[in-house]
Amino acid sequence: MERKIRLIYCLLAAVIVFALASCSEEARRQARDTESHAEETSVAETSPVHVDKKVIRNIDWRVSPVFSSGGYQMRGVPNKVAFIDAPFVANQNGKYMWHFWGDSIPEGKLTIVAVQEGSGAITPALTLDGKSVWTTGELGGPNNGADAHLPSNMMLGERGKWALLVYIGDTFWDYVVVEVK
Repeated sequence: MERKIRLIYCLLAAVIVFALASCSEEARRQARDTESHAEETSVAETSPVHVDKKVIRNIDWRVSPVFSSGGYQMRGVPNKVAFIDAPFVANQNGKYMWHFWGDSIPEGKLTIVAVQEGSGAITPALTLDGKSVWTTGELGGPNNGADAHLPSNMMLGERGKWALLVYIGDTFWDYVVVEVK
């Protein structure tokens, strides 16, 4: 009889250990799922536009070229998007005049999402009254050989290469890569 009781206790202990291990694995899976969802949610809550992770993965990290338009040196994507070239210095606010080319430029406010090389994290690049903001005003008319333009202030927090993802309204337009000194 004593032997049967020990066997029952051993079986019961094995069942409890198995149940705890299963619960532990389920808890770890749920924690991973929660972390993943929290990361996606925080990006969605902070950025007013949907940033496709494929866009970030496919960034060509060569600094965007400089070209001439309307008597100015522009940095960006010729015949699409650029700003009057001016250096970026880490943690210093600067003025940048954005220019846009095309027959079908979307309507809406300008949003600039910054991504530093080697990081998938996004941050606002625009500033207003010295504070970081995601979005600024709507585009104005033709200027300096471009079909639309908009003045802005921008600041990037660290040295290195940054991609400035350009959104007009909810539409991803293109990106410009800059070197921050």
